[in-house]
Amino acid sequence: MKILIVAPNWIGDAVMSLSLIQALHQNKSLFGSDGQPCEIHVLAPPVTAPVYQFSHTVHAVHVEPFAHGQLQWSLRRKAAKGLKNQKFDQAVVLPNSLKSALLPWLARIPKRIGYDGELRTAVLTHPLPKPAKTNKPPMIEWYGRLGGVLPDALAYPELQVDPGMATTTLEQFSLSAGFLALAPGAEFGPAKRWPADHFAQVAAAFLEQNQTQHAVLFGGPKDQAFCGEILALLPQPLRSRAVSLAGSTSLAQAVALMSAASQLVTNDSGLMHVAAALNVQVHAVFGSSSPHHTPPLNKAAKVYYLSLECSPCFQRECPLGHTDCLKKLTPKMVADQLVPAPRGV
Repeated sequence: MKILIVAPNWIGDAVMSLSLIQALHQNKSLFGSDGQPCEIHVLAPPVTAPVYQFSHTVHAVHVEPFAHGQLQWSLRRKAAKGLKNQKFDQAVVLPNSLKSALLPWLARIPKRIGYDGELRTAVLTHPLPKPAKTNKPPMIEWYGRLGGVLPDALAYPELQVDPGMATTTLEQFSLSAGFLALAPGAEFGPAKRWPADHFAQVAAAFLEQNQTQHAVLFGGPKDQAFCGEILALLPQPLRSRAVSLAGSTSLAQAVALMSAASQLVTNDSGLMHVAAALNVQVHAVFGSSSPHHTPPLNKAAKVYYLSLECSPCFQRECPLGHTDCLKKLTPKMVADQLVPAPRGV
């Protein structure tokens, strides 16, 4: 059995899709006549494709050549021809857009599974009814249903980084294992972003307790200013042991570095899911989003959520203008739960 997974466009969603991929890989009813697991390929946009290189259950990753938001019909037909030559038995389309379902259709993959909607039912052979927005299951179950996988059969997502790659990447950025990682960005909007002063106070608490370690801030180019604000709020004596890598790493480098962190303090973000899948201790701050739908998935993860009457609102900006769901979640609540960096690092 040869399966194509059409991947989502968000890093966190890509990580959570691994639960489905892992379940399909282990499903013996999909094994070939030679007793080998099914061969799983992933078609992903450039932003999420690197996630899948760290999964042992993915046979190959095909990077979409399309510009974001554009149809590019002739380019899709050309890409579909390449997929058709791969002779896939089925495709599972994880995003909900029409464009995401076009390529498996153009490639004439015999079985094409996805949620209905967006005028795409006609290009799917097995359209499934989309769960109601008012009763969303956890995201790994949302994806699991597309593969016919029951919740009990869905393991937590797993990412594996080769130790040699981790060591090389640490050396490249002059870091040692055991640092505190912080992911203060919020791509969706400021209603998911813990205040800069709160991040700074937690970083200061860690640096004071771990005299030889660093605090490392991760994010994309859009997070550089906010990360700079956090660094500026640190007490001067501690600032020399804090560094922002926002916009300075590829996603693959960020994953490799994250695997060497002692823990991560983060908003509800893609890197939260990356760290959880790497089995790194996660401290996840939730405000406008729901820890029921997209929690960090490892047994050691800690979730900080005030569950105010107005949350979760799932808005990009606080509709009430105060963001109390995050401001009132104090730095001390998180700092008191930090774990010491491992001895000798």
